Amino acid sequence: MKRILTTIILLSILSTSCKKFLDVRPQGKSTQEELFKTQKGFRDVLTGAYIRMKGGSIYGGDMMWGNVEYLAINWDNPNSANISRTKLINGDYTDQTVKDWFSSTYENLYKVIADVNGILENIDAKKAVFTGGNYEIVKGEALTLRAFCHFDALRMFGPLPTNITANGVLPYVKTVTKNTHLPLSYVEFAKSILADLEEAEALLKDVDPIRKYSIAQLNSTVTPVVNDPYLQYRQVRMNYYAVLALKARVYLWLVPLDNANKQNAARYAKMVIDAVDDNGAHTFRLGVETDRAAEDYTMSAEHISALSVYNLEDIANSSFGKDGGLLRIDYPSGDGYFYLNNLFPPSERLADIRWKDMWTLKASTQVMYKKFIQKKGLPDYQVLQIPLLRLSEMYLIGTECAESKTEAEGIYIAYCVKKGIPFTSFNVNDWTGDRRNKMIREYVREFYAEGQSFFTFKRYNVTTLPSGWTGSYYNAKPERYLIPKPDREISYTNN
Repeated sequence: MKRILTTIILLSILSTSCKKFLDVRPQGKSTQEELFKTQKGFRDVLTGAYIRMKGGSIYGGDMMWGNVEYLAINWDNPNSANISRTKLINGDYTDQTVKDWFSSTYENLYKVIADVNGILENIDAKKAVFTGGNYEIVKGEALTLRAFCHFDALRMFGPLPTNITANGVLPYVKTVTKNTHLPLSYVEFAKSILADLEEAEALLKDVDPIRKYSIAQLNSTVTPVVNDPYLQYRQVRMNYYAVLALKARVYLWLVPLDNANKQNAARYAKMVIDAVDDNGAHTFRLGVETDRAAEDYTMSAEHISALSVYNLEDIANSSFGKDGGLLRIDYPSGDGYFYLNNLFPPSERLADIRWKDMWTLKASTQVMYKKFIQKKGLPDYQVLQIPLLRLSEMYLIGTECAESKTEAEGIYIAYCVKKGIPFTSFNVNDWTGDRRNKMIREYVREFYAEGQSFFTFKRYNVTTLPSGWTGSYYNAKPERYLIPKPDREISYTNN
């Protein structure tokens, strides 16, 4: 089993029997006591939390390219008989199947939280079983996962960030119990997220190998730079820079609560952009044309944190491929398409690596997206990853939070040059409004099928698409952004 666990950690290739073991669901006190007697036991539970995140109702589907992308109307519904899908696209959340989809997402986010809560409830008392910096690594990652999943629960099921009240929004769960957890206010919930991230940052700062070594070094099995294989492949863990990137994302969401959060978001985004290893080389870089030409479509060099999914090729083919249902019905007209011509105007997309070879006709009017259908033969760490946090987002956050037109354009130009986007200055008569419209479009173009478009629309309370798009294509009232929580009480355990 030790050999199998090492294989999972390194390559995320696991058998059914091993997955059942690692998808940890403590059945009682005695089971937990056995798991938490050793460093290996804590690691196994943490690995189980990452595995659970790959589930279809969260980051292996609905919170990545599935339902959350339908909410943004990034996909069409070619099957008119699928009434529930049509209702989801139309923002009708009264359908029972739609409710069940949302409930499954809600419950599984909290199951991941329960997995890491088991760790966090026991780890301080068992600190003596850890060697090296493993106590800090395991606890720091667990805290980050707890914050990450709570924050996505807030983005999905919480109020519009521009219209909060003093009422309770969601429970911030820190214990494994079947007792009822009362919802916290929006402000207290946000404080809890940031408190977990502050502690995680302090824990990981001096021990995470990603601060010392390059991604290439940490991904190499030929000449490992760390003695413990568990500490390799830091891109597929909640590493130190993932904490900083998540803080940037959270602070941006909280700008309506306090405008000072804009400076915090910019600061943490810049810390990730400027990150270097011990040799002075940047830890992450923006994806460029050579990455696209190599068919590394998710731009793995940008991945700050990702999930390693051994069967991603099968999932991608069944979801996006010729037999998959994720597509656009985009009428071909002359030099391009209908909606996509607005998202990627023909005059702007000639060199844009988010457009080139990323879309292909599937049928006479159906267009399929190729981001996750990647070239065979590339290293697994390039093609078998689902990105959770990417460097592009840090550039967009920096652009959006810059206090002057000059500063914002400086960051945006650097981003555009790498992506092959023609740069145009922000309109001098209303540069902040023009920046807003450009950033909304960039989030959709950059993170298509990565679950970020709907949350961008929600953050801005978008009612119609900005000028230059197909304005009537997306129309939303505030109610569209109020996703219903489960009708029934759920168990905040991992059973």
